[in-house]
Amino acid sequence: MEQDLSKAMYENAIGMLVMNYIESLEPAKLPALAESSALMLIAEIKAILDDDSLEDTTCFYRIDALVDAFYARNVQTPRHDW
Repeated sequence: MEQDLSKAMYENAIGMLVMNYIESLEPAKLPALAESSALMLIAEIKAILDDDSLEDTTCFYRIDALVDAFYARNVQTPRHDW
């Protein structure tokens, strides 16, 4: 119970910091920031898929590189929890 309360307090504090930051940005810039980040991820995915040095029969290295690219941008996948 105490751990849940502590976690909730951290989540609330972090949430307020994030909202303060977002509110400090100009609303018109938010879509451009999101699109830019998405396009960079798509370019990195393509580079990974085109990288012949990551070749193996099960594509493990390629998949691992893709998961790393997602995690680097805080896009989590429960399929590959470490």
